[in-house]
Amino acid sequence: MTVYWRKHMSKTVSARIPKDLHEELRERCNKIGCSINDYVKEAIGFVMTGNSKFDFGDEEDQEHQVDEINEVLSDAEKFKPHYDKYGNYWTFDKKNKKWICHLNLENITIRP
Repeated sequence: MTVYWRKHMSKTVSARIPKDLHEELRERCNKIGCSINDYVKEAIGFVMTGNSKFDFGDEEDQEHQVDEINEVLSDAEKFKPHYDKYGNYWTFDKKNKKWICHLNLENITIRP
């Protein structure tokens, strides 16, 4: 009997996320035309390495978030770093004029 081993074997990760976050994730993946698996894999890679060429489809969303925040907050608080309801930390990049999301991976469970 011959056994073949792949050099880079895939692993499965299971995460429990709130229903509304899963719905947003599914809608985002449908919008940009990728699977949830591909999106999550690229997001984890981005968090781990700090870079990615993957289009997360957040460019338009960030513009809307900036507009919504600008309407609610006073001028002094417009670009103040803050946490969202999922525990992600947001900072504003003044040079590129867009929000940056620092993902909260605390609730992600990685299983062997």
